[in-house]
Amino acid sequence: MSEKNYFKDLKEMLLELSLDKKRGLILGSLSLFFLFFSYPMIRSAAEAIFLDIYGAKKSPHVWFYSIIALSFTVTIFNKFQATSSIHKIFWAIGGVTALVFSLSLYSLNTGSNLFAYVFYIWKEVYIVLMVHTVLAFINSILSYKVAKTIYGPMGALGSVGGILGGLITSKYAVSMGGAEGIALIGTFFVLVGCLCFQLTGKKFDQLDKIDDRKNESPLHSIIEVRKYIFLIALVIIFSQFCINLANFKFNILLERFVQTKAEKVSYLGNLYSSINGISLFMQILIIPLLFNLVKNRTIHFFIPILFFLVSSLSFTLGAASLFPVMLTFVLFKGTDYSLFAAAKEMLYFPLIARQKFGAKYVVDMLVYRLAKGVISLVLVFYQSETFVEYCLGICLIAWFFVLIPLFRTQEKVLSQNKEYL
Repeated sequence: MSEKNYFKDLKEMLLELSLDKKRGLILGSLSLFFLFFSYPMIRSAAEAIFLDIYGAKKSPHVWFYSIIALSFTVTIFNKFQATSSIHKIFWAIGGVTALVFSLSLYSLNTGSNLFAYVFYIWKEVYIVLMVHTVLAFINSILSYKVAKTIYGPMGALGSVGGILGGLITSKYAVSMGGAEGIALIGTFFVLVGCLCFQLTGKKFDQLDKIDDRKNESPLHSIIEVRKYIFLIALVIIFSQFCINLANFKFNILLERFVQTKAEKVSYLGNLYSSINGISLFMQILIIPLLFNLVKNRTIHFFIPILFFLVSSLSFTLGAASLFPVMLTFVLFKGTDYSLFAAAKEMLYFPLIARQKFGAKYVVDMLVYRLAKGVISLVLVFYQSETFVEYCLGICLIAWFFVLIPLFRTQEKVLSQNKEYL
């Protein structure tokens, strides 16, 4: 498909959407923009504070604690979504986020270093809950054909937010009050994201308004497609193992080569801007054309092959240098945020609306962080850089082979849910 035809198709699809769906898509995308805009500020601050107090070798501990907090939160989330408005739940997460971050920063200022854990853990929890709630909402109101065309531009808007947030963090962190000041500014924009999501309207704010499976919780609805969800979860597990192994190696070298907290905040701000820059490039130039030229399964098989080749080259030629390892991490994370994220979202479209929410609770909220928790537990005991590199290679190979049964099972799910789609 040519670029001209792509934009023509995109325009036609947007015009064909109902007014309620247009509003949901536009304001949902704007909510994602502000969430991604705020995240480099909050993430850079939380990581710089934690590394400054506890060091990189404690990071596996805090990653592991994050999954416990997320599991508890998702359990509550699922309980209320069957009957409550998604907007109320979203505001509840935003309000708790503002409270936790404000309390943590105040306590850290008074010398309570344990709140570095609280701050770090909740920044891992809130972004997963809020981003994937918005994505599940958008998935539930769009068709597969529209989604695969719109996800590139929609993701690009989020990446622009992340780039701007990262640039502000790297250039103005010191003048805005250091890690603590930039984190508070980021928290304010989380609440702006809540306001945008509220304005998506009431037509699709409860699951009973979207599909006919009345009063069924999202988690209960996925029992009948559990094999498919399990295989998607395995893909997420191996992908996150790979990314967090690369992240851990990067953290070790960052601590070795970048000394002060202020320098770490600035370096990390530039790093996350670079990650979002890679994402933006893929979302604007790669995803729109690729998703209309090749099958989703081809994209899924391509990603672990690319990661294997890049990491092998980087760790062979520059394993003890920060720059090549940083480039590998940037490519891994940038692809994860863009090409892999969009391809993964397409895996949910054979599911009905509440199954999409349920699948996201299990896969993108729980399993996503569980994978990080498991690999973090392993890294508590095995922190050799050689171990990290070999483990990364094994996980990339396993990721590739899990894709084979995944796409076989997808065909069965499509047939099973045909009457609802």
